[in-house]
Amino acid sequence: MTSLSVLLCCALVPLALSALFRRMLLPMVRPEPAAADRDQRLLRQVTLVFGAIAVVVAGVLGAITTNPELLPRWPVTAAWLSSSLCIMTVWATIALYQRTSEEAHAIPWTETVGRAVQSSALGVTATGVSVAFAAGVQPILPLPPGIRTLVFAALAVAGVVVLSPWLLMMLGLWEVFRGQVEVDGIRWRVAHLPTPTPLVTHVAALPWLRTVLISDGLRERVPEKHWRTLVSFEIGEATTSRIARVRRWFLAVPLSLLVFVAAHVASEGDPKKLVAATSLAATFTLGAAWIANRDPGPVSMDACGPSPRDLARTLRHLPPPSRQVIPRTSHRALGPALYDRLFALGHDPGPRPGR
Repeated sequence: MTSLSVLLCCALVPLALSALFRRMLLPMVRPEPAAADRDQRLLRQVTLVFGAIAVVVAGVLGAITTNPELLPRWPVTAAWLSSSLCIMTVWATIALYQRTSEEAHAIPWTETVGRAVQSSALGVTATGVSVAFAAGVQPILPLPPGIRTLVFAALAVAGVVVLSPWLLMMLGLWEVFRGQVEVDGIRWRVAHLPTPTPLVTHVAALPWLRTVLISDGLRERVPEKHWRTLVSFEIGEATTSRIARVRRWFLAVPLSLLVFVAAHVASEGDPKKLVAATSLAATFTLGAAWIANRDPGPVSMDACGPSPRDLARTLRHLPPPSRQVIPRTSHRALGPALYDRLFALGHDPGPRPGR
């Protein structure tokens, strides 16, 4: 009964808070399209932050409140499935409620739920892989407890950062497009990152998998030749020297190892605690990887990626909200910086972002 109550809260609490956010952030009458668009973006940002927190809380609560009757035979699996169901319920509820009327008209609610489930699959898979390593290392490796815990932590970090996205592509949850993009003599795959909000434009590179992810905003609203230009630019920004990559990750990896060691120790052999602590550790590692993958340097225009002229032409052809906020590997908006660099090179990318 407790598990069902938690699952019900995972649907009703996000629904109530999302309604409160909408009432607070969206005025009743905003006839100006620009003002209404700003209000909608603010609502999306607030619900995104709230959703990121709610998903983690739901995963932990789902694990520690698992029905005891499900635990005797497959305790770890039962706790992980309960945690995953709570995570997906929260994310699907938020995705459904924050849809605009245009988005609701464009795609049915079932497809929105499906995209929410697919987009939350990374955290769920990362937690599952890490829990599997925790449960499998102990009986397989006859090592001292301290070394065995370190081995588990190293495998868990690799599972979160490398194995989980690879599994999602192999299982077809993230569709891999036919054909590859070649930049600087290296071939990169292009995969589709399903997002519950179809009008978001997003590009992200996974250099360790030689893969670039594009969301629905690029796939469905932008001609292929233009989103491939943005993919090439993303790859060029993600291609850095080995020393630069080590410098980015030298804090993220040790901290993630430490968090997984703490999760393993804190679980005390309890399946519920193991899944709950691993869920927190996997979330931390995903966040650490996101931060470590940021490129703090200036926007570069070198031999890698598209020419400045092609990039400026692509930005001019994108819808206005999309060309003003185009994320790259760093997940930062590079509108103003990119605009200034292109303009200095003699190319006009259109209206300057931020105005």
